[in-house]
Amino acid sequence: RFRGATGPREARTYGISYLERYLDCPFKYLAGQVLKLPEERDEEAGLTPIERGHFIHDVFETFFTDWQAAGRGSITTENAADALEVFERVAEQKLEALPEVDRALERNHLLGSAAASGLSERAFAFEIEQGGEVVERLLEHELEGEFTFTGPEGPRNIHIKAKADRIDLMADGTLRIIDYKLSKAPKASRALQLPIYGVMAQQHLEGYRGKSWTVKSAGYVAFKEKEAFVSLGGRSATLDAALADGQARLIAAVDGIERGEFPVKPDEPFRCQWCGYAAV
Repeated sequence: RFRGATGPREARTYGISYLERYLDCPFKYLAGQVLKLPEERDEEAGLTPIERGHFIHDVFETFFTDWQAAGRGSITTENAADALEVFERVAEQKLEALPEVDRALERNHLLGSAAASGLSERAFAFEIEQGGEVVERLLEHELEGEFTFTGPEGPRNIHIKAKADRIDLMADGTLRIIDYKLSKAPKASRALQLPIYGVMAQQHLEGYRGKSWTVKSAGYVAFKEKEAFVSLGGRSATLDAALADGQARLIAAVDGIERGEFPVKPDEPFRCQWCGYAAV
């Protein structure tokens, strides 16, 4: 009765961010997604993390849409200055829609300052470093349907709804999956979005442009990281291993939800200090 067990639940369409919440703490998933309880939150100035994330994604989506519409492909050392100029124009247009008190901080996040580079420079720097010819960029790309994931006990079909920040289709038939983060890249042991986006994208894009696409690169452009691009899994793990581990954790989360297991069990105890459901 007091261990968070509700009994079996029917399978449903799962959002990746909600499954990540289950892995953070099963009880937070129960409180938010099952009981539909609102989170307590501190009154804070400026944009919330969710609002800031939407804003950042909107700026990048508009920039790359304009960049592609102008017939521009990969960002290189030769056109990086042009890209920064276009990005700055787009950013300033979007910043005008924000309250004046928020503009300076968000401008620093996007364009940088004398103390640190902005997300724009990081995003362009990693693309220049990695090279390769970009055929098309899929921006804020929706991935929804039944997908096959492989865990320790074999394949499993799960209905997932997700939206990938950016999927680059490369001329050699490979995919580059990118996620923007305003803080640091998540720990490899907790990362779920990128590996699952990679698996879903390969299945979703099968036959697109007459090709079978495979993931060659996946990682984070993160504002508070030293490196411009943090590869999925870090330096110690291969991409295949990271994709396999992500699928295993996805299946484990879905199994726990469908068994009705929602104990108060944060993956790291410090999360309880800022839990929006502490009163519950």
